[in-house]
Amino acid sequence: MILRYNKTKRNATMTNCKDPQQSRQRFNEQAMTLPELLIAAGILALAITGILLSYMRCMELNEISQNTSVAIKAATSRLEQIRNTTFSTIQATYDQVAFDVNGLEGKGVAYIDNSNPDLLKVDVCVSWRQNNGRVHGQDLNLNGQIDGGEDPDGNNILDAPVQLTTYIFDK
Repeated sequence: MILRYNKTKRNATMTNCKDPQQSRQRFNEQAMTLPELLIAAGILALAITGILLSYMRCMELNEISQNTSVAIKAATSRLEQIRNTTFSTIQATYDQVAFDVNGLEGKGVAYIDNSNPDLLKVDVCVSWRQNNGRVHGQDLNLNGQIDGGEDPDGNNILDAPVQLTTYIFDK
């Protein structure tokens, strides 16, 4: 079947095309050449690769977000434990003592600054390892202690993406 347009009557009519040469010519006019197909396949492959890379990055960011939430919960819980402790025993009980983080391959540690006898500065830092092996925070071996090369800024604190600070004063 061929759709033919008649300009004088301004209408289209369908006719059977029984001539094979005419049919083949019409097919060749509509078909794509091999280079065109290869270019189209290359563009499609690049687009799919880009989409897959974006999807993988989104999955990684989702994991980081979930782990950050777990780490914040653990650090907040540790701060509450410290707040519920008698002021005079906070330094001895919690200063530079590592704690495990439930639901995460990581460690947290609290640092107590008692330079003012009536006011304690409490920093709680949590470092963890992602599923891809990347460690978030300066505690590279996740033992809660400062080892060689783990404190590049020299502040004697294992800095981490989750680091909560509070002040506790003697009542």
